[in-house]
Amino acid sequence: MLQASCKRGKIQKSLADLPKVEFSEVDSTALDQEVELNIQESNFKYLKLKSKIDFQSENLSQSFPANVHILKDSVIWISVSVGIEAARCLITQDSIQFMDRINKKSYGLSIADLSKQFNFDFDFSLLQSLLVGNLPFQQKEDDLVQLNSLYTSLFQQAGNIKIENQVDNVNHKLTTILAEDIGGKSKLGVSYSNFLELVNREIIPHAIFTKIDVIKGDLVKTSTLDFKHTKFEFLDQPLRFPYTIPKSYDPGVITF
Repeated sequence: MLQASCKRGKIQKSLADLPKVEFSEVDSTALDQEVELNIQESNFKYLKLKSKIDFQSENLSQSFPANVHILKDSVIWISVSVGIEAARCLITQDSIQFMDRINKKSYGLSIADLSKQFNFDFDFSLLQSLLVGNLPFQQKEDDLVQLNSLYTSLFQQAGNIKIENQVDNVNHKLTTILAEDIGGKSKLGVSYSNFLELVNREIIPHAIFTKIDVIKGDLVKTSTLDFKHTKFEFLDQPLRFPYTIPKSYDPGVITF
């Protein structure tokens, strides 16, 4: 059973309309106030989701319903069914595997290869955050915190990525991630909205929109990923993550 709580409108679906991540723009007077970040994150071991997923890029355009199983910080398993199971995906700490069960093909790439395709340093924590709305990187002592009227910003740097996380001052949930690589070749924006409170008092975003802009010369290549979660189950008992590629499947290459 769900209880309505803190419904918010989705931010504009364009990185051009979002502020650029610049540490130099942080207000030093706000930092002198020793602001503490108050954030509510989902605490779980196993999570089961029902979602509608929409992915758009220059090479792919797909919309599909999906069942998602997550073992926190370890495995994400996705099954796409339209009457019958059409596809299955397994994401681990270092790789993404995909089976097209209709055409009997299998695909795989490492997280490092995914990062090369988008010129952006992805890792499992960031991919998990795109599904559940927790901080993709844990807060560290040297991270900067700035209080604004509607939200509190947490500024971080992880590897070659600069990040601004915006946390709502009312429901204390992460509502926006703005990130860019230091070289300025790619930008990522994530918005979390339509927050609902579950009976266990977890506040969950039921709508998650992600946009990635990859800059190559004078061209900007854009990919978007839109999740609409329709069901959440936080579980203590183990979920199944079945993934075995039949020998008859032909291997392929994933290109986003």
